[in-house]
Amino acid sequence: MVGISDVITNQYPHFLYKRTSGEAVQNANGSWESSEAAIVFCGACREETNGKGAKIQAANGVFREFSALVHTPVEVQRVTEGTEVFVLTREIELLEALLDADFVEQAKAEGLVRISGECLKFDEGRLHNRLWV
Repeated sequence: MVGISDVITNQYPHFLYKRTSGEAVQNANGSWESSEAAIVFCGACREETNGKGAKIQAANGVFREFSALVHTPVEVQRVTEGTEVFVLTREIELLEALLDADFVEQAKAEGLVRISGECLKFDEGRLHNRLWV
């Protein structure tokens, strides 16, 4: 059983990462080149599974069922809707490994990746932020 003092001192025990794709840039010949995708560490978080099957109103008034609600400190920057996100139980050094689908599936089986998916909605609050996956 988890003690209340552990919960208070470690409110955000998980780690949030997001996939970024670079913007296309024009080279000297005038051709457009896209940059590689990368994984960025966003910050600490707390993931809670949606056990009730609740739904949220996403963009354009569409209601979508979400898998998890992720709480983050207010310092964590906004994650744009549609961005691929990963919540891990510990920090990793080789961030590019999250670009490999086989690694992610293996990490899920081992319990390293708690959840991965698309950011459905991001809400900035006064005390904490919320992100729905």
